[in-house]
Amino acid sequence: MKLLRALILVSIVYPLAGCSNNDDPARAVEQAVAKEILASTADPDKQLAEKVERALGVDGAPLAFGVEVTARDGKVELWGTVDSHAARKRFELIAAGVVGVKSLENHLKVDPGA
Repeated sequence: MKLLRALILVSIVYPLAGCSNNDDPARAVEQAVAKEILASTADPDKQLAEKVERALGVDGAPLAFGVEVTARDGKVELWGTVDSHAARKRFELIAAGVVGVKSLENHLKVDPGA
């Protein structure tokens, strides 16, 4: 069902992305939105990693605590350094609770000076 929705969306949005009219700012916005929609439907792993980053509060720049999130087929991995064991556990529990996370590996290192 997800694949069908994605295909329908792509069939609607793709023609918009291919249009080229540099004189019309509204058209440029439509093209940018269409490309973003196409990109977001193309990589569910990236979407899941971004969802986990938002939940952890590390989706801004620079990343809080130097934490990086990777995802592949529902398996999420946390990488980086945090300042306490409590922070490490908190990141693990939050990430595990995100919808779409099937398994979690916590590779976070604890450095009290971080």
